[in-house]
Amino acid sequence: MIRSVIVGLGILAVTATFGACDEEPTEPRPGESFTLAPGESVLLEAAALHVRFRRVASDSRCPLRAQCVWAGDGTVVLELEPLDGNAIEDTLHTNIAVGPGSVDLGRFELALVALDPHPEAPGVIEPEDYRVTLVLNDRGEQDSL
Repeated sequence: MIRSVIVGLGILAVTATFGACDEEPTEPRPGESFTLAPGESVLLEAAALHVRFRRVASDSRCPLRAQCVWAGDGTVVLELEPLDGNAIEDTLHTNIAVGPGSVDLGRFELALVALDPHPEAPGVIEPEDYRVTLVLNDRGEQDSL
């Protein structure tokens, strides 16, 4: 009987500890990279902006261990919703020779750090398997004027 009570109290303590961790989600701060799966979003409080990873529109990146004429490009579609405005979609590229790799937000810049996984030959990446890593860069007070 006493052993059952002790085991029960131990389980309760562990559950309470994990529950406390769930109550305090952390948000990325400027300069800290963060990763999203398709459909996931995050609040970037410093920029007063919600960011949602919508989808990968195209992925022509050169597969691992392959020789390609060019590096290719991965195109990521993000939904950007300011706390005081309407949501818009913006597209970022892994190859900045093809298109922008970041979004100008005035004082801040939202930049694409990585698109994972990298293609392998042969193989297809399922849309839900993609992960995008982004960073919110603070460009300082002088850029917000």
